[in-house]
Amino acid sequence: MVWLLVTVGVLVASLATMAHELRQNVTLRQIRPTALELQAEVIDHSATQSGKPGAYFLTPVVRYFIDGKRYETELANASSGRPADVGSSMTVLVSPDHPHSPMDPYGGMGATLRGAIVTAVLSTLLLVWQIALR
Repeated sequence: MVWLLVTVGVLVASLATMAHELRQNVTLRQIRPTALELQAEVIDHSATQSGKPGAYFLTPVVRYFIDGKRYETELANASSGRPADVGSSMTVLVSPDHPHSPMDPYGGMGATLRGAIVTAVLSTLLLVWQIALR
């Protein structure tokens, strides 16, 4: 019974992660036609726990200017690959309607979404197997 509940919890968490990542992908596609393409400087990283003890995802914190106004914020759709070096520059897309949410123009189906899909499929198979054994 405990493993059944754990499997359901993992499945729900992976589905929530998939929904979040897909929403980010849709947002990127929606803003692309009207977004400003800017050069941003990587000024820091924001650490988020990865789910493994002692392991973190690093999200770039970038600085950019629009009409002379400075913005400093995390990338909205950062991939979980190798983080950009502090002090380096990168291209970001910024919607004029939401200037505090820069996006990586090369973002797509990142590692987080791929991992969530695999986890959801495996959790579903494990759940079906556990139910079939009852």
